[in-house]
Amino acid sequence: MNAKQKWILGAAAFVLLLVIAGFGYQELQKEAKRQERSQTGKQIQTEEQTQTEEKRGTEDLSEETKEKKAASQEKEKEVTEYAKAPDFIMWDQQGDQTSLQEILEGKPAVINFWTSKCPPCKEEMPDFEELYQEIKDQVQFIMVDGVGCMGETEESGRAYVEEQGFTFPVYYDLEMDGVLNYGVRAFPTTYILNGEGRVVTGGSGMITKETLQELLEQVMEP
Repeated sequence: MNAKQKWILGAAAFVLLLVIAGFGYQELQKEAKRQERSQTGKQIQTEEQTQTEEKRGTEDLSEETKEKKAASQEKEKEVTEYAKAPDFIMWDQQGDQTSLQEILEGKPAVINFWTSKCPPCKEEMPDFEELYQEIKDQVQFIMVDGVGCMGETEESGRAYVEEQGFTFPVYYDLEMDGVLNYGVRAFPTTYILNGEGRVVTGGSGMITKETLQELLEQVMEP
C-alpha cells in the first residue's frame, strides 16, 4: 500500500470518527434535553405540590382559626347567657295569689327577700323605698316577705309595712316557695334581674342605697 492509499484510508477513518462523534454528540444533546425537561417537569411538579400543600395548610389554618373563633364566641355566649329567674308562687297585698312570671313587666327588676324579724332587713328597707321612688319607672321592685322564716307571719309583715309607710310592691311567700327556689338561707337576700327576666347577680346581706343603685345600673337601659 502506497502513501496515497494510506492517506485516503486515514482520511476516511478520520471522517468516520467525525461522523460517529457528531452522532454521539447529537445523542448526548438529546439526552441532555430529555434530562433537562425531566428536571423541569419535576421542579414544576414539586412547586405545584408545595403550593398545594401551602394552600391546604392555609385552608386548614383558616378552618382551625374559624373553629377557635366559633368556640370563643360560644364560650363568651355561655358566660353572658344568664339563667332565667326561677318562678315561684306568692300573694300580693290584696291577698291574691300570683307568681313571679305573671308580674314581671319586661324591665330590670330587684327581688328582695326580707322579714320584719330581721334587723338588717329593717335597716336597708328605707334605702330600697327611697330608690324605688327615684327609679320605679325604670326598675321593678319585688319585695318578698319570707313568711314562716325567723318566726315571721303574714300579719307581722303587713303591720311592719303599714307602720313604715312603704310604697314599694310587697308580696308574701306564704308557702316558702320563693325561699326554697332561690335557696335563701339568710335575710336579707337580694337578686337583680335584667329586662329578660334573667338573674344577673345576687347575694345575702344588707346593702346600701348606693350599692343597690350601682347593681341596678348594670341592667338598666342607658
